[in-house]
Amino acid sequence: MRNGTEERETSRIEAFSDNVFAVGITLLVLAIKVPTIPATPEPGFLTKYLVSQWPAYLTYIISFITVLLMWINHHMMFQRVRKPDHALMFLNGLMLLPVTLLPFPTSLLAVFIAHPQARYAAALFSGSYVLIAGLYCLVWTYITRMNKKQGVEEDAVRLHRQTTKIRVVFALYLGTFCWSFIYPLGCIFACFLLAVYLSLPELRNTAE
Repeated sequence: MRNGTEERETSRIEAFSDNVFAVGITLLVLAIKVPTIPATPEPGFLTKYLVSQWPAYLTYIISFITVLLMWINHHMMFQRVRKPDHALMFLNGLMLLPVTLLPFPTSLLAVFIAHPQARYAAALFSGSYVLIAGLYCLVWTYITRMNKKQGVEEDAVRLHRQTTKIRVVFALYLGTFCWSFIYPLGCIFACFLLAVYLSLPELRNTAE
């Protein structure tokens, strides 16, 4: 069991992180733009404009699901922490960096998806997820080693399974980054499918 000091320290880390996640996930909606009313009447203008924004809807959904999953996983990960230290606080803050940056590549890809240089926007978009997954893996590894040093008992089989999953996810996101230079649109759908894949087991484990 945690003592009062440990509980307060961990709660502060999670509260700060929750605020960052909340701001990051809210700003994602800025990728969806409100149209300007044309000077001359154009039949069906609004419908055509809304349909033409499908890249913004898609990138928004992908980013929203990913940030939501990261928030869920972050909560589950910090349930394992018994005695946080300054290094963990720093690594946690570093992990939140790409979350605050995610609205930019989300908006950029929504604009450039049909442009000849779409591959670069897609690379920045998928590269953000590579950074998020890599830093998450780093924090997970640090917590695992810290718990081992502190003598915290954990289910070895479950810990190994979760560690393997995190590394596989990082490798998959790295694959989407490489693919973005070849097939930008395919990279977007790969990120979407990966987000869906990640959501199913995590939500099921949370319910348990």
